[in-house]
Amino acid sequence: MKTNDQTVHILNAELLDSDGKTRLTNATIAGSQFIETTGHPILEDGSTIIDAKGNLLIPGLHDHHTHLIAYAASLVSINCGPPGVVSEADLKSALRGQPGHHWLRGTGYHESVTGHLDRQWLDAWAPDRPIRVQHRSGRLWIVNSPGMEMIANAALSLAPHERDRLTSEDGRLYDVDELLGNLTRSDIPPVKLASQQLAAFGVTGINDMTPSNNAETWQWFSELQVSQDLLQKVRMSGRPALIDCRQTPRLSVGETKVHLHDSSLPDFDDFVSTITESHEKQRNVAVHCVTEVELVYTLSAFRSASTLAGDRIEHASVIPPALIEQLYVLGLNVVTQPNFVHERGDAYLKDIPMTDHAFLYRTNSLMLAGVPTAFGTDLPFGQPDPWAAMDAATKRTTSSGHLLNEAECITPESALNGFLGELSAPSSIRSIKPGAPADCCLLDAPWHVLRNDLSSAHVLMTIRDGELIYSRD
Repeated sequence: MKTNDQTVHILNAELLDSDGKTRLTNATIAGSQFIETTGHPILEDGSTIIDAKGNLLIPGLHDHHTHLIAYAASLVSINCGPPGVVSEADLKSALRGQPGHHWLRGTGYHESVTGHLDRQWLDAWAPDRPIRVQHRSGRLWIVNSPGMEMIANAALSLAPHERDRLTSEDGRLYDVDELLGNLTRSDIPPVKLASQQLAAFGVTGINDMTPSNNAETWQWFSELQVSQDLLQKVRMSGRPALIDCRQTPRLSVGETKVHLHDSSLPDFDDFVSTITESHEKQRNVAVHCVTEVELVYTLSAFRSASTLAGDRIEHASVIPPALIEQLYVLGLNVVTQPNFVHERGDAYLKDIPMTDHAFLYRTNSLMLAGVPTAFGTDLPFGQPDPWAAMDAATKRTTSSGHLLNEAECITPESALNGFLGELSAPSSIRSIKPGAPADCCLLDAPWHVLRNDLSSAHVLMTIRDGELIYSRD
């Protein structure tokens, strides 16, 4: 069903104001925009009528940190980590339960399952077929001997330095995601299914933050949108060359993405030059920071290069108090993942010193300090449901029920706002008003019910640019 070629009247809808107050009204969509959100619309022949029955209507959700192709690939992969796989026996069962002779792809592995996973373990305990298992950090692939042999043969045409990156006695390959994908991807990941699932959560737009995104990825996404396999609007961050891509109403250029690893930080002057060169082209920079070392290094680089309004820190997993003020003074935005408090909190409590627990995935302290803060799920490395992330932000409980820094709990209104920002300005909260894009999500309950039950089960329909992209009925 398409609605963007006719007028749509959403009657008796509850709107939520920025101050948390609600009001009942009618909203009218013409083409791809809202044209009226007050009064009594004229219900002309041929228009579509949707009775909201007093339930909440919000702008479509924006997930501000995603990896869409990796998420699509994960849908045809097996889970190799918590919470579904928590022991060596679980991992053996998961791998052996997959018949076939072609590549077997696993995701989500963590050391809590069986320690230092390597080529030898996979050779001994997994089926005799090529296997590659991704660590949940996204940085590491572990490959068995048949897989390493296939990779070596496929890599013969590559430059010597690229072949060297794909060579490892223990089958542990770091930071080769793009190379490995090009060599091993035999089937196109089910992007259509991934996009449909996001639409069912009420998501109408995403920031894709994959560092390797380039002109080829851009063309692929553009074709996927034209074919309607990709339903969401996309703001694509990645390599510097993206700045030359031709933007469309549904596909725009995002930040230059810098992915830091504190074990191999880039040359400081080169890092500063990357920031400066992006700013000279009026392009923002987004830096991956999951450790205190990475954050300190990044703040130093921004002080040297200066900042441009909209520069972002991704994850900001660990923020000691002294660095919050620096984030504010530099005018940096933070896009973080409260869902990890629930998904990984038990491991954090076990593996991270207690003195650092208060610094993990901050939200409330950033907001109180005036640091622009928004949320992403980091799918597929985090669960893709933004409503679960909102719930985690309000409760701060781990999957086993332990509380992780109650002082960082935020209100349901603030949690929802974390996914309502503009793609280009994640902390700039959108609203349903005349002239706004007709991107919206209708829930099956009013806000006073939803604020106590932040669940995607309440999503009734999702509309993007006036077009219905999901309906529960």
